[in-house]
Amino acid sequence: MAMTMRLPRSSRLTDGHEFHAVRQTGKSKAGRHVVLGVLKDSRDVGFRFGFITSKRVGNAVARNLVRRRLRAIVRSLGEELQGGGKLVTIARQSAAVASYAELTEDWRRTAFRLGILPRPQME
Repeated sequence: MAMTMRLPRSSRLTDGHEFHAVRQTGKSKAGRHVVLGVLKDSRDVGFRFGFITSKRVGNAVARNLVRRRLRAIVRSLGEELQGGGKLVTIARQSAAVASYAELTEDWRRTAFRLGILPRPQME
């Protein structure tokens, strides 16, 4: 059985106040399948990540699939991110029917528009 890498606890947002701070004082950009909110902090070396998948995305199975895909995207692209702070990914309703490749492309494009990814790499 293959073991998947997890995001370390130190790289995750766990407190509701942190999510709220990103939404209130950070900046955000909406993509087709995700909304990214970022609150940059020059004191932080890297980003801490949070994910929001509301019931609008679908049932528990669909929400969990979307969350797993979003975590995988962050694990694969997280090293490319510039700066540090808090980054919240909010899944939109369309994320439930999007493929992994579509989610990755949308996440990458939205992160580029936020200025935290150097350049979009179209595959």
